[in-house]
Amino acid sequence: MTMMSMKIYLSSQLDWSGMYGGILHYSLVIAFSGSAFLAFLYFWYKGRLDMDEEPKLTMLRDDDQENHHHG
Repeated sequence: MTMMSMKIYLSSQLDWSGMYGGILHYSLVIAFSGSAFLAFLYFWYKGRLDMDEEPKLTMLRDDDQENHHHG
């Protein structure tokens, strides 16, 4: 295969993702990951991560009280 026929062969192959698709993909990954990280830092700084058990216990306590009243 000569150099010219190799260039024609390679240029006729389809590139499904392409350079612009790769740039779009990585820019979206960076944008979503970055915004999630910034939201995490903001809520961590404000002390609003809310990873305690109190909401769960409150909901369980409310359900338990409702069951006793109707039983």
